[in-house]
Amino acid sequence: MTAELRGAGTVRPDPSSSAATEQLLARALDTVSEGSLITDVHRNTIYANAAFTTITGYRADEIMGTNCRFLQGPATGPDDVQRIRDCLNAGTVFQGTILNYRKDGTPFWNHLTISPLHDEAGEITHFVSVQRDVSDAIEERDRLSHEARHDALTGLPNRTGLRGLLRRAMSSADERGDVVAIGLLDLDHFKQVNDRHGHPAGDQVLIEVGHRIPAALRRNDSVSRVSGDEFVIIVSDLDPEHAAHQVAEVAQRIREAIVRPIRLPDGSEITVTTSMGVSLYPSDGSDSQSLYAAADRALYRAKGRRGSEQWWELTAPSSAPRDTPSETQPPQKPAFSYPGAPRHHVDGHLEMYMQPIVELRTGRVSQFEALARIRRPDGSIMLPDQFLPQYTTDHLRELFWIGMHQALGWVARWQEAGHDWGVSLNVPPEVFAAPDSTQLVIDALTLLDVEPSKLSLELLESSELAPHVSDEAIDELVRLGVKLNLDDISSGYSTLKRVTELPFDVIKIDRQIFDNIHTRSLHVMTVLAAITKLGADFGYGVTVEGIENRERLEVSSVLGARYGQGYLFARPMPADEVVAWSAEADLPGGEIAITTALGALAYHWSRTRAGGMHHQPRAECPLTGYFAGHDAQGSALHDRLHENAEHPPEVSALLLSWLIEQVAGRH
Repeated sequence: MTAELRGAGTVRPDPSSSAATEQLLARALDTVSEGSLITDVHRNTIYANAAFTTITGYRADEIMGTNCRFLQGPATGPDDVQRIRDCLNAGTVFQGTILNYRKDGTPFWNHLTISPLHDEAGEITHFVSVQRDVSDAIEERDRLSHEARHDALTGLPNRTGLRGLLRRAMSSADERGDVVAIGLLDLDHFKQVNDRHGHPAGDQVLIEVGHRIPAALRRNDSVSRVSGDEFVIIVSDLDPEHAAHQVAEVAQRIREAIVRPIRLPDGSEITVTTSMGVSLYPSDGSDSQSLYAAADRALYRAKGRRGSEQWWELTAPSSAPRDTPSETQPPQKPAFSYPGAPRHHVDGHLEMYMQPIVELRTGRVSQFEALARIRRPDGSIMLPDQFLPQYTTDHLRELFWIGMHQALGWVARWQEAGHDWGVSLNVPPEVFAAPDSTQLVIDALTLLDVEPSKLSLELLESSELAPHVSDEAIDELVRLGVKLNLDDISSGYSTLKRVTELPFDVIKIDRQIFDNIHTRSLHVMTVLAAITKLGADFGYGVTVEGIENRERLEVSSVLGARYGQGYLFARPMPADEVVAWSAEADLPGGEIAITTALGALAYHWSRTRAGGMHHQPRAECPLTGYFAGHDAQGSALHDRLHENAEHPPEVSALLLSWLIEQVAGRH
């Protein structure tokens, strides 16, 4: 590249010379919006276009003969600089975004491409760089990234930001052998602040609390706002032997910071109190879901002491001091310490087994029912009828919260693995008579990042509870998107009135419906068909439980049930076996062939009850395959139904009686 090119703006071109071509090229480069710089093989600048001056502030005559590292500054990434050097030394193209500095010292993000030029012998003679100021795009990207990870009201990290913070804290703890504390903190009676003072006042309280908590934390600790009035605090770098005491010191500072009066927009002041549950990594869990669940259980217990000095709770009884330690304070009794319910399942040995709920028409599984099991220290399993009768209402509530967190944790894991499954849980209505029960469900869904529609609550009726006690809480969850199922509709206390009182998504027919299916077939089918019709009329799905064999599957399908659950599909299994089971399961779906006497009876009875409709050709009738190979009497009666379009009632009745005898005789 000649001297004329460096001064292209001041030399008149001579069309007959090669210099004219170079000057024309230089003038052309001056018209482009991207900065262009050309250096010799030693990386000394020999040309800069006008756009380079516009971007950087450096004139061409100021930088001739210099190395372009003058654009680098104190915050330029050393790794980026090394990548440029490596590419230049290797004679390859560099492309990337690097922080550079203008002549006035202001930084800008430079999207830079540097390409080598070769002569005819293949030797590098020059380097050409193209530069574009992308600061606006980088700033917009950073702004959007910040907004995605931070709460708009308080500026604290949100749930997305929390995930990254917790991952880094846990990774550091693994490397250093430290302990990490995860604290779930919420404001007591925050709804009353909004109700009494208005939502702007509530926002002011959240903003102020969001400022005060970080000021009370240590350098490597962090706080996030994940929803409403709930904050998650990560306390890092704890000594394994003194973690509880160190957490107590941090909790003391948080308490002192929060209880100071907060000035509201109208000039008045308000004082708020908080409750907090704390879990410890790695002792209380190996992943975020289990740690959140453990902390939430502790929060639930702490909420029972709202307003007291003992405002926070560790996941397990601890000698950690609270804000006002007392030598005479009696030790807390561990939960589930009564006879017959050993504390070991609170320590993580409550296990939720999963049983699939199958859509009968397609064979598709979209949901699993989560069923509580307790694993003893010797590895044996306790079933619900072995431990539930000994539980008080308070024990049932805590059992439900523990089980719900475990079940939702599995939903979160399944989602990460690409499986769109939900869970349903049995819940006595008494659970929702407790204060803040709705918020506990919302908190669990939020912390585990599970959509409300993935959770179904199977409501168990109880004659000991007035329905209106829990309806308000349940209605709030339904509005949020949680599904509601009415369980065991055939077993005792459920009534038609109850079906009309709550917006159920599914009604479940108890397995006991099949108890007398062989001896009182028509009575059972009448009840089953009536409940199925009721569900259809109300717009509910109907699930039949206890489908343990082929004949129950055929009866349920023929009579119009949408879903089925039972041993025919799968027994309840440990949650960690679900994915492997789903890969190998061969579930019936589509038009279910009739192969059993009960299935044939259900089909013929339902058609007779609907008006004796056997109008389709015999070859297309679902019963034709069943009668093939049976004795001549049944097959002949079936043939007569198809031969006579009028369907004489006596023929239909004879076939019905014959099928009833077959069902009773085969039992």
